[in-house]
Amino acid sequence: MTGDGRAQAAQGLVDKRLDGVARDARPTTHARLAIALLLAGLLHLNFGWRVSGLWYGAIIVSEIWAYLATRKQLAGQEPSASGRLNYLASNLWMTCVWSGAAVLHWRTGEPALQIAALCAFAGQMIHAQAFSFRSSVSMAIVSGIPATLMIGLILFDSRFSGVQALTATASAVLVVGYVLNAARMNRRSAEAREQAEADAVAANQAKSSFLAMMSHELRTPMNGVLGMAWALRNRPLDPQQAEQVEMLIRSGDTLMAILNDILDISKIEAGKLDLEPAPFDLPDLAQRVCDLWAGAATAKGVRLVCEVGPTTPQWVLGDANRVRQIMLNLVSNALKFTDEGCVRVCIRAAGADHVEITVDDTGIGMSPEQQARLFRPFTQADISIARRFGGTGLGLAICRQLAAMMGGDITMESAEGEGSTFRLQLPLPAAAEPAPEAPAAHQLEGLDGLRILVVEDNAINQAVARAVLEAAGALVEMADDGLKGLERLRAQTFDLVLMDIHMPRMDGIEALRRLRAGEAGQNASIPVVALTADAMAGQDKQFLQQGFDAVQPKPIVPLELLTTISATARRIPPASAAAA
Repeated sequence: MTGDGRAQAAQGLVDKRLDGVARDARPTTHARLAIALLLAGLLHLNFGWRVSGLWYGAIIVSEIWAYLATRKQLAGQEPSASGRLNYLASNLWMTCVWSGAAVLHWRTGEPALQIAALCAFAGQMIHAQAFSFRSSVSMAIVSGIPATLMIGLILFDSRFSGVQALTATASAVLVVGYVLNAARMNRRSAEAREQAEADAVAANQAKSSFLAMMSHELRTPMNGVLGMAWALRNRPLDPQQAEQVEMLIRSGDTLMAILNDILDISKIEAGKLDLEPAPFDLPDLAQRVCDLWAGAATAKGVRLVCEVGPTTPQWVLGDANRVRQIMLNLVSNALKFTDEGCVRVCIRAAGADHVEITVDDTGIGMSPEQQARLFRPFTQADISIARRFGGTGLGLAICRQLAAMMGGDITMESAEGEGSTFRLQLPLPAAAEPAPEAPAAHQLEGLDGLRILVVEDNAINQAVARAVLEAAGALVEMADDGLKGLERLRAQTFDLVLMDIHMPRMDGIEALRRLRAGEAGQNASIPVVALTADAMAGQDKQFLQQGFDAVQPKPIVPLELLTTISATARRIPPASAAAA
């Protein structure tokens, strides 16, 4: 075999599987030292302190050697081939030291000490199949040396002959065979587990990619639906048309709520949903939630009542958006299943720094079996309820997980035909009322004369943006992709750019990079607002880090878009006026 061939063969023996052996064996160091100390005591009793001391010193050397040889593996780094060979050498030394003690006991010829020797050999092999099964070469060293010595000592012992020798040797071979079979099974199980973990990671990544794609694909047409509905709302309509537009908007909002629920549950499962605690007015938040559902309650003939206990703090510290999300889900759920009677929202202090929010109704109630399934994702109380009342079955699952993230919990009590009561316990410590914010420097007084370039490839989204912006008085130009956007910016002067992210030929991120690099003439520092249908966690921050001045999600909410533009645009005379 050539030198290169030998190097490749050595590389195959000392691959990453040996690193797994090192990581698995490290936690047993203390146990090995304790067992070695016990064995050293037995050696002292049978051979004296010199043999005992030399043997235990050799054990200490082997443990230090193994520790130094595996520092990179334990730090999560990949060692070199020579580093792995060094660890194998420490294994060889350690195995020989342990086997040496067994050989000393066997050579005394004393039956009791020979039994002890056999136990020592068996212990080494058991230890080997527990950890070294990942690597064939490690298994051969840690298990092969004691197995060979055990069989050899029995086979060549002059006291054994005939049937006795055959029986003893066969028994030793059976023990070795059992150990090797156990190692083979352990290795198969470990490989299957590692493959399952890799498949799970790949599946989770595929799910995240699918959700990101579906979010974008659903939000893009919903931008057209809701954008045009909002544009119609601002036109002169007769009462019937106005009611139809409102129904269209409410239906679109419901669809967006379902999409957001699916995204929220995925963010929670991935640990990517962040809380943003700040002081907020709890009674005001509760009243706003009830006001939002007051129309739906009135339409069903159900009373919706909001009560705040006298000891409830007005200002508390917490994530107002997530508390509102939970309350909206609980009230929505109560109204969905209540056809007559009352839905009552009660808020009260519940011990030091805790608040209890109770939502009870006089609705259809639930059986114990239905309650057991209630907080599972994508699960309704039963299929007939899903058909009758609709919904994804995600709302309550999200509520419980959000409550847990905030250090609280949701419990419920219910009986069929007698309604349900949901109790939300949250740690919301009292907070000082924040100082009133200074009036914003930018007042939303319309965008009269502001020249805005909309870089968007979707014709419907272009129409939505034009309708919203021109209604606010802006002067709007369109570009179908990043390349055409740069061309427009080189030829004309604008006050602000609305830039879609996903476009053919050149996407929004690349167009922004080139714009900032000076490929759009004097517009290198123009404010650029990202228009995106991407809604996965952390993407807004990524867009801001890439140089966008603000991020506006789709579907576009006109007031939010206009507020963002007003806050972002350079407050200088509009480009058209400057040109004049």
